[in-house]
Order: sequence, then structure tokens, then C-alpha cells
Amino acid sequence: MKKIFIDANVVLDLLQYREPWVHDTIVLFQLAKEKEVELIVTDLTFINVVYVAGKNFDKKKLHETLVGLKKLVKVVPIDDACIGQALNGDFYDFEDTTQYFAAKREHVDYILTRDESGFKMSDIPVMNVTDFLNNYL
Repeated sequence: MKKIFIDANVVLDLLQYREPWVHDTIVLFQLAKEKEVELIVTDLTFINVVYVAGKNFDKKKLHETLVGLKKLVKVVPIDDACIGQALNGDFYDFEDTTQYFAAKREHVDYILTRDESGFKMSDIPVMNVTDFLNNYL
């Protein structure tokens, strides 16, 4: 089973039904539901999603959605080691750098994001959801 780290923007594509990305993201999450792939996010992803989506979501509906999301993803921490590595890293975006090191610690096969520039120094393949579905399944 492929281990896939997904960036917060992928989760937001699903939760906010953002066109045109939502359709492929639904397929990705369906694959996770069917145990074809393992989706991994950091604890920061939940925080970022609540911050961004919370502005436009009913709190009860957002809570229910996050409970459902939690059932489909493995949540890993951004810990002291990730912060230290990010501070010593050569990445442009600190947030993406901390997430990269958490993903690397989990030995993921791919990082899926719509902001590939934040992970351009990654030695893990980085791509968007559509490219992953088209090329690696």
C-alpha cells in the first residue's frame, strides 16, 4: 500500500469543494476508504483546516467533517526534531519544511500538494492529486 502525505490544501479542496480539484481529491479519499492507499497528514493540517475552513463552515458541521476526516487519515506530529531540521534546512517555506520532515520520518512514497514549490528540495516525489492518479495508480 502506498503511503501518501497530503498537504492541507488538498484537504481544503475536499472540504470546501474547490473546483476543479475536488473531483480527483474525492477519488483519492475513496482509495483511502477502500484501504488502497494510506493518507498521512500532520497535526498542523487539522489546525490549518479549522483556521481556514472555520470562517465559512458551521462549527457543528466542521466538527463532524473533521471527525470523518480523522477516520481516513493517519495524523502524525510535527515534533522537536521536525522543527530543528526545518530550521537547519534549505527550504523556502517553513511550514512546508516542517511537514516535509514529518512526512520523511513516516517514509511516505509521495507528497501530494497544489503548492509544489514549497517542497522543491524534497527527495520524496511531489505532485498534485491529478498527476498522482494519472501516473501512479
